[in-house]
Amino acid sequence: MANLSLTDYVKGGPALKRLKWRSGYGIIAVITGLMMISVGLGWWDSLEAEGYDLWFRVRGQQAPPADIVIIGIDDESLARYGRWPWGREIHAALLEKLAGARLVGFDLTFNSSGTAEEDARLAKAIREHGRVVLPAHFSFEKDGQDVIQVLRPPVGVLLRETFSLGFVNFPTEQDNVVRTVTPVTQVQGRPFPAFSLAMALGEQGLAPSNLEIRPDQGVTAGNLLVPRPGGKAPFINFWGPAQTFTTVPYYQVLDGTVSPEFFAGKTVLIGPVSPLLKDALHTPFTQGNMVLKGALPAPGVELHATALASFRNGLYFYPVPLMVNTLLVALFGGAAYLLTANRKPLQGLVILFLLIGVWVVVNWLLWWQMHTWVYLVAPMVTALLAYLGATVFNLVRVDQERKRIKGMFGRYVSPGVVDQLLKNPEMIKLGGQRLAVTVLFSDIRGFTSYSEGKQPEEIVARLNEYFSRMTAIVFKHNGTLDKFLGDGLMAVFGIPIPTQDHAGNALAAAKEMCVALHEMNAVWVARGEPVFNLGIGLNSGPVLVGNIGSEERMEYTVIGEEVNLASRLESMNKEYGTRLILSERTLACLNQDREGIVELGAVQVRGMVQPVKIYTLPEVNGGVKKHETAGNRNG
Repeated sequence: MANLSLTDYVKGGPALKRLKWRSGYGIIAVITGLMMISVGLGWWDSLEAEGYDLWFRVRGQQAPPADIVIIGIDDESLARYGRWPWGREIHAALLEKLAGARLVGFDLTFNSSGTAEEDARLAKAIREHGRVVLPAHFSFEKDGQDVIQVLRPPVGVLLRETFSLGFVNFPTEQDNVVRTVTPVTQVQGRPFPAFSLAMALGEQGLAPSNLEIRPDQGVTAGNLLVPRPGGKAPFINFWGPAQTFTTVPYYQVLDGTVSPEFFAGKTVLIGPVSPLLKDALHTPFTQGNMVLKGALPAPGVELHATALASFRNGLYFYPVPLMVNTLLVALFGGAAYLLTANRKPLQGLVILFLLIGVWVVVNWLLWWQMHTWVYLVAPMVTALLAYLGATVFNLVRVDQERKRIKGMFGRYVSPGVVDQLLKNPEMIKLGGQRLAVTVLFSDIRGFTSYSEGKQPEEIVARLNEYFSRMTAIVFKHNGTLDKFLGDGLMAVFGIPIPTQDHAGNALAAAKEMCVALHEMNAVWVARGEPVFNLGIGLNSGPVLVGNIGSEERMEYTVIGEEVNLASRLESMNKEYGTRLILSERTLACLNQDREGIVELGAVQVRGMVQPVKIYTLPEVNGGVKKHETAGNRNG
């Protein structure tokens, strides 16, 4: 870091960029690493599940298969037929009206016996229909210290007459939302289907005995295939919120309001839809309570209809493997950093929003078109954290470097120039370049004799007083203080921000320095102290500007023959009895303010082939001594 230039600091030059990248990669590695671990631990599962549900609501309700109809046990039916549970002769009477239905499924458990007459009548109705699917359910009971799963099938008289059987238990996620259906389980070593899958089999005339579990394919029966990616059940398609499927009140079928012909050739599911019977579950469309767009929990019988439609049509959603989601987090963290790290915060924020927007669209298309569920939230959060990490790091780094720059250039130029450099870094290049400038050398006349016999503290105090005033004048006229030279100073006009009127600024500074010296001498005389005199040399021309030195110590300065000439001109003031000498090169660069300038002649300067014409300003000299052969003098 010792040799980073101001351009590196302000503009993000190669050296600083390498430093930023190294530090930035560390930040991104930590952020993405923690996010990958959190994804692996499942901390985002609930939030991602909400994102999955959101896509259903964005897509909206779809028309379900028209040949799947629900006969719902609603509040009006309960009011008409009395206290629940009803006698089984009521269900038998209903089943007799559904003779034309292709398949009938009862989402009602009959695992306990009713009266002999009721059971016999329902069994007879089931037998005569010929295509009735009854439910079983699993209960969990304690067996000593263990909890065992027990299958509760319908009572024997009904079980013997049913066409097929399936379990009605629904798996729910941690947030109690149903998103999938376990298609099959093992009972005594044989596949046993879910109620909805048993219905799908029944539509094809297949029984549970036709099921096969193939590890490489999934669950198969006839031309029915239920994939099990990674050994897990697929996510089923949801057609809409509660009451999306055609639902007919139970009582309207019994009293003939709905004709039996309506059910001809259709698959019918019978089950509770009244909230009083508390058979409802949350789905991706559920949005809370009754005031939110009617998106209430769906009755269990409608969930069976939903799963049946998915099994029948092969409409599933497939979650990608955990490794894919983990790698996506790493990808988005890296992408967000690469795209935003070297930009201003607002620019980076715009790019971040674009990146997130593109990802939302891609995620939606993957879900909608390819039925593939990829994590939505975790990659976006990773990108946001990467942006914030990179931005905070950059802001801290820039603040540190701004302070470093101010400390560095505050010695050379005025605070206003430093601020201008920070705001417009493109105006400077410190790696070394040739610029047209005006160089000013100033020296105190008679300083050696003044310092004889005086205490060092007194000498330093006088020099500090003198240099403070002179430095302020240099800064006032947009000059850069290059260095102090014992009892003299060197200033450059036209750097670090190039200016057209560098000669005019230098001349104005020189004139004000002479005026300031006169004012300071008056103060020192009043204090009974010796006065100072000074000599100033000005020269203009192209010089090499840059950070010059070693890796341990570097100095922002200028070098070239124009610098040497300015120094020689300053020393000539002794010979000419002047305070200010400027070269013809400076005079040529003056855009205005040439009034009062007089020529001293031409001098031969050591190291230069051609003589140089020199000029002075009598108003600051207090009289110019005449020299017979000024043009033949050597500098």
